Parts: sequence; C-alpha cells; structure tokens
Amino acid sequence: MSSLSRGELLILSLEDVVACGGADMVAGAADTRRGFGAFEARRACVPPKCTLQAPGAQPADGLVNALGAFVREDDDAPGLYGVKLFGSMFSNVERGIPRGTGLLVLFDPDTKVPVCLLDAQVISATRTGAVTLLAAGALASPETTEVGLIGAGVNMRTQLVALRHALPALRRARVYSRGDSKRAFADEMSRALELEIAPVDSVAAAVEGMEVVVTCTPITHDPVVRSEWLRPRGLTLFNIGACEFEPELMASMDRVVVDSWPHALHRGLQPPVVAVRRGLLAEERVEDLAPILSGTSPGRTGRDQAIFFSPVGLAFSDVLIAWRIYREALARGVGQPVRLWSSSWP
Repeated sequence: MSSLSRGELLILSLEDVVACGGADMVAGAADTRRGFGAFEARRACVPPKCTLQAPGAQPADGLVNALGAFVREDDDAPGLYGVKLFGSMFSNVERGIPRGTGLLVLFDPDTKVPVCLLDAQVISATRTGAVTLLAAGALASPETTEVGLIGAGVNMRTQLVALRHALPALRRARVYSRGDSKRAFADEMSRALELEIAPVDSVAAAVEGMEVVVTCTPITHDPVVRSEWLRPRGLTLFNIGACEFEPELMASMDRVVVDSWPHALHRGLQPPVVAVRRGLLAEERVEDLAPILSGTSPGRTGRDQAIFFSPVGLAFSDVLIAWRIYREALARGVGQPVRLWSSSWP
C-alpha cells in the first residue's frame, strides 16, 4: 500500500502508531527540532490552542483541546497540515481508561483532502518528551547524575526516557506522586531504562538537592513545589504541567525559557506568565527555545546557572511526528483504508 485511492482515508490505531515508530523518542526529537527550525524561520503556522470546557468548569471536569499546524520544513518542501483533537479527564483512570485520548487528522498538501486518521495518545506523549529531550540537551548540565520527578503518569514516563537520552551521566531518580503509582513507575522504569529509581513519600524528598527537577502533574493552579526545597544554584527546572512551581521563584532564575511566549501568554497558566502578570518577572527576560536550539542564542553557559523551562506544547511536533508515522504506514502496508466518499455531494 504505497498510496491511497481517491476518497480513501487511512486509519491507524494506537498499536499501528507504535509499530510505525510513534514511541521512538529520538526520532520524535528530530521531528520536533525540525519543527522549531521551521517555526523560527516563519515557515510554520501554529494557531493558539483552543480549549473547550463547560462554563465554570473546574480542572476535575475535564476538557477537550483542539490544536493544529501547518509546517514547511524547508523552502522547497511541501507544506504539511494536521489537526489534533485531544480530550482529558482525570477520573478516566478510575474507569480503567486513559486520562488523555484523542485523534490526529492529516490533510493532503495539494488537495487539502484528509488522508489519515491516527490515534493521538502515543504521539502526544512522545512529543511532550521530545521537547524535554531537546531542552535538556541545551539547558541542563550534561554531568547531571540524578533527577527529581513529581508525577508518575504516562507523560512522566516519556519525560524520563527523554532525560535518559539527553543526560549521558544520569544514573538515579527519585519520584513522588500521590498514591501507589510512584512505586509501579519506579519498578517499571528502573528495568526499562537501567536506572536506580526510588519512590519517595513527599515532594520535598523528591526535589531536595537535585540539579534537575521535572514536574508533570494534572492541571492545578496551586504550586506543588516550594522554592525553599530547591537548591539555590546550579539547577534546571522543567515545568511540564500548569503552575507547578511558585511564580515567585522566577525572580531568582538566571534564565526563564518557554517554547513560545505568545502561546504561553495565550494559555496563561504557567509560572512565567503568572510571574510577569504579578510584576515578579520582567517580560523581556523570558526567552523562546527555538533560538537556543538553532544556536542563535546560547544554551547553558555555566554549571551554577539556575534555569527554568516551561513549555506549552506546539502542534508542529504532533504534525511532523504523525506525518513520519503515516509515511511509514504506507510503506509497510499498516493500517486500515476506509473509503469516505466516491463522488461529490449533493
């Protein structure tokens, strides 16, 4: 199956996505790096994320996000189109189904006809880890041997996989989460990544003395990490969720980095945005990641620097990863073609 017939759509399940490289963190990071290059060169269109929630909804009520991107990887390449719809409901775990589920739709560059419908769970987790892999390589000390983790869900698994690739000296981790998920996480990821991972019983125990701390928890407006628990110098903090660190901490950071400041402002939840709005951080001190990845701006310049990184997540990552998977599926004959239409209507 090297191509689809007119009016056909290829459907790829979660298992198909994995079989075609959807969980490959190194490949996902390469896709994401190219996306940041296109984004910096203004060859990408990435509208702000659209969040659908009931009026007056609380975080526990869940949400559905819609986000899309157009990406042209270089001046001679065709532009790639894709849209992701992703639902999140914390109580799903108690029902025995994933907290986050969704779909990605890819559109033919020439005709704008939809050509592929993919399960988005693995792609979303991989792209979240891929950004951390790139940021850690640029912002964290390569001599880091131990990390502190707050959260033990699917996305924290891809965060740790990313750190394993980005930090060659990494040997140990401490992990905290509410309930027993931290113990299952420690057992599973210790074996998978050949790391010593210790579950601990408090946030403070997970982060004290750490050079690198990663937080990835359900959306909350209440910080889970207190500044007093952190070492004052020589650390890199990765805020992957919402407002997981105290906004006051931003004033003591040498550098504050986001993936895109306009997108962070639009979301409005993360510590750099809260700090700027409260007058705790000058807006001009916030840096975007793309110039650091391209070498236009420097990465970490000293072991003693304190650096804060807080990504929103940009849809060009999802789209480029999905297009790589789609091409692999066509080449290998993976997936289920479905005829959507045979003629125009009416």
